[in-house]
Amino acid sequence: MKIMLISSMVTHSAQSNAEWTAENDVGDFPPIGLMYIAGYLRKYAPHHEIKIIDANLLRYSYEDIRNELYKFKPDVVGITVYTDILYDCLQIFKIIKKISKDIYIVVGGTHAINHPAEAMNIPEVDFACIGEGEVIFAKLVEAIEKKDSFSDIKGLLYRGKNGDVIRNDGSGYIDNLDALPYPAFDLVPFKKYYSMIGTGVPTAILCSSRGCPYQCSFCSKLYNTYRGRSPNNIIAEMRLYYNKGIREFMFFDDMFNVTIKRAIDISRAIRENFNDIEWSFRGRADQINEVLADELKKANCKQISFGAEAHTDEILEELKTRKKIAYVKNAVKILRENKIRVNTNWIIGLPQHKSAKDIEEMLRVIYEIDSDYVQFAILMLWEDTELFKEAVRRNIVNKNIWQEFIRDPKPQFLIPCWEEHLSRNEQSSLLRECYIKFYLRPRTIINQIIDIKSWRMLNLKFKGFLIMLIPFFYPVIRFLRPDLSKRKNIHKL
Repeated sequence: MKIMLISSMVTHSAQSNAEWTAENDVGDFPPIGLMYIAGYLRKYAPHHEIKIIDANLLRYSYEDIRNELYKFKPDVVGITVYTDILYDCLQIFKIIKKISKDIYIVVGGTHAINHPAEAMNIPEVDFACIGEGEVIFAKLVEAIEKKDSFSDIKGLLYRGKNGDVIRNDGSGYIDNLDALPYPAFDLVPFKKYYSMIGTGVPTAILCSSRGCPYQCSFCSKLYNTYRGRSPNNIIAEMRLYYNKGIREFMFFDDMFNVTIKRAIDISRAIRENFNDIEWSFRGRADQINEVLADELKKANCKQISFGAEAHTDEILEELKTRKKIAYVKNAVKILRENKIRVNTNWIIGLPQHKSAKDIEEMLRVIYEIDSDYVQFAILMLWEDTELFKEAVRRNIVNKNIWQEFIRDPKPQFLIPCWEEHLSRNEQSSLLRECYIKFYLRPRTIINQIIDIKSWRMLNLKFKGFLIMLIPFFYPVIRFLRPDLSKRKNIHKL
């Protein structure tokens, strides 16, 4: 059979801000979930023909998707669906069924997991996979091919003979990640992925673990259990990329350094196997010490991203992050001493932000910490988070806002935010101010110039500078180019 896996464009994605801001463009990252599904299917059912379409990376339009479908003529289409990109996904579903009602549509991703009944209420959807999809999808494809029953496939939703939705017990969950085949990175244009705070060279994106054991009140996540791959398994995947010419790697885990020991073990394995690569990861500041920093330096780790979130211990405690601001300060200091760049992430519009003065105070702390990069984002109240439930209890948001959107998705739906003290427009203005004040201060500009090591990196930093300035000119851009897609083409200006 022919199987197409689609990562949707985000042209009409829900967003926290009515206008485009720098938080919307932080790089292009591959559809890891679909790549794992393709890798699994290719190993256990190699007779199928598989194609992955990363519509966002390719800046595809709906017409481009239609053309791909006509050319490939798939029997099954699998699509990762997130609630914030539901509108775009619905348009793709309709295109598929207009081409042929016989094409099976299978959905997975966080929307299917958090809203399975609603996912199956979409008339074009034939199946929904709940949980990690590698095994479920492979068994489903086998059942379709052999015209077998779907009743034994755990974690699958499907339609019965009378059109009623049947949900099988269980869900996809994989304890031993080492048992999984490697992601089929060769089915995507893997040399086109990059991070806006990277060096500009093609970057391999890897996940060395799944899940997060922390319970932050603002965070939407699927699994509380943390499962990590072994260093040997990770190195073997890195070597596949390495043999294709990749020399920069980014670990895109929710929590790479869940323990210091684990991070040290992986660092040593990388140092023993590669002497001419650079790499980076996302992790926690409280799991950084001098020993780990030294190992990271020896292994040529060049950058780490931390979720700092808030500038006081009181706020961090209320957010249930199990962090202290001193952890961030100490981690940045240690890593700077080892010549490792640091990116810190901060939230604007928390319940504790009662006025612009609170954001000014946060900026003061950010200047004091002085990480190489900062990223800001407006607090987004996802339906499955503790803060959303608290906002509903306090009548700050409509309890049905997400369900209403899911029933009737609209382009550029505004994700609910905490507007008890600061309006969305005020938060948006503060977001812009924070970016401009941090990145246009002389110290930051000098450090960014000193950090440039290649023409590629210069080009990337210049692009980032332009992106940061776009919000100032957005009203003019919108007036001159009213047809311009905020999420698709604005980065090309």
